[in-house]
Amino acid sequence: MDSLREQFPNALITPEVDVTKPAQTRTAVELTLAKWGRIDVLANNAGYGQGGMIEDTPMDEVRAVFETNVFGALETIRAVLPAMRSQGSGVILNLSSIVGLVAYRGSGFYAATKHALEAISESMSIEVAPWGIKVVSVEPGPFRTDFAGRSYKWPSKRMPEYDALYKVAFDIYERMNGNQAGDPVRAAQLMIEAAECPAPPLRLPMGQFAYEEIDLYIEALNSDKEKWKEKLLATDFPND
Repeated sequence: MDSLREQFPNALITPEVDVTKPAQTRTAVELTLAKWGRIDVLANNAGYGQGGMIEDTPMDEVRAVFETNVFGALETIRAVLPAMRSQGSGVILNLSSIVGLVAYRGSGFYAATKHALEAISESMSIEVAPWGIKVVSVEPGPFRTDFAGRSYKWPSKRMPEYDALYKVAFDIYERMNGNQAGDPVRAAQLMIEAAECPAPPLRLPMGQFAYEEIDLYIEALNSDKEKWKEKLLATDFPND
């Protein structure tokens, strides 16, 4: 960060922001508006992964990941929207994940935060459209960042009944870390392209893994829907 400050002294400000502290978020927005007078793009990237099984992950750790990944993102969105509405334009890039659509064993709570961000993005995209504001939910698969390392937490307490599942999860993340197929630079370039697009997609799945997982998700959803079609439709009141 210091090298970036030296390289771009007049084009970069780096206020300290903990998204779980709304006052810091608002101050950063105020500093940005004071320097440039507008905010064209918000990249809502703050977050971390929380592993663990649904039964044994301590509730304070569950609440903490929601505070950062959901409520922190929401506070940031609310801080920039007045400026974007005033200027009649803006793009909000919400960094979700493929797990915002597809949840896996041992990642249910992290997935739940991203499911929440997906819902916020979808609803907000309709609500802010009259002011020319665009919303993009970015859904990467595995990318070669530190996410599978220091940015991913495991429960401080674990039930021995789930040891076998934890072993599988640990092995997957150990093999994955540093070997992910996704290129972060190309991901950033695609996000810039989406932000500059007059009509960006609401959802932006990135990487082959995410692309294929969405197809499998849709197939499974349609399969369940069709198998239960008659019973599902029969829950309505009978037509007169």
